[in-house]
Amino acid sequence: LSAAAAAENQPRPEKGIMGAVARNAVQVAQGMLTAFNTSMNKAWRQEDGLWFAHLAECRAQDVEWMQWQRSVWAEEAEDRRRKLKWKEEDMVQRNLDNARSLWLRFVERNRRDVEEKSEQLKAVSSLAAIFAGFAVVTLTQFNLQQNFSMTLVGIYGILTALVEGLMTISMVMCTLILGSIVKIGKTYVNEQSEEEFIFDCLAFCQNFQEGDRPPCPRHSLEVFWESRCESSWQCALACFSLGVSLFLLNMIIIGWITYSTQSKITAVFFVSILAIAILVWSRD
Repeated sequence: LSAAAAAENQPRPEKGIMGAVARNAVQVAQGMLTAFNTSMNKAWRQEDGLWFAHLAECRAQDVEWMQWQRSVWAEEAEDRRRKLKWKEEDMVQRNLDNARSLWLRFVERNRRDVEEKSEQLKAVSSLAAIFAGFAVVTLTQFNLQQNFSMTLVGIYGILTALVEGLMTISMVMCTLILGSIVKIGKTYVNEQSEEEFIFDCLAFCQNFQEGDRPPCPRHSLEVFWESRCESSWQCALACFSLGVSLFLLNMIIIGWITYSTQSKITAVFFVSILAIAILVWSRD
């Protein structure tokens, strides 16, 4: 039995060859699978590397785009800052132009005031000089009659003196006021006054609050006239008005002295007409 079992356990030649072939086939298959796996792993790693490289390139492009976008945002911010600065400068320039326009209006108003007051003063001064000249002419050319009332002659002399005095005072005062306003009017439109007014306007624009009124020049001919010249002008005008009335009254006396001895009717008409003229003048 033992011999039979040993004979059965001995390998057969055919089975040994088939096993070797199978083992070789298995090894070849394992090698092919290993090589395929290795090639697949290598291809996958290469593909994975390409993908990571593509991702890195995409990230680089993203970073570059973000940097470009930041630069665009910075440029836009710079543009907004420049626009804001330009707007502020434009507002300052507009405020400056408005201040200069207001100053030119004030200069024009000051010029008109000077011209208006000058014309008034020249007119009154010229008329006062004319009336004073007429009074002097009547004083030198009037021939008194010897047999006439000395009372009227005395009144005539007093009235002539009053007319001369009042007209001279009115003429001199108007001339002095005229020189004063012409001189002062120029000082109110000089460069220093313009600079002060423009700075006041700019400060008003910067600190404006609702209800504030625009600034006015610190000095003006209107204020100077009301504070320094108005009383003198009223005095000169009162002297001129009273002098005209006295001049007409003086003419009544001259007419009465001249025509009463020749024609009473002529003298009465002359006196009546001049009396009406005095009433009209006094009323106006």
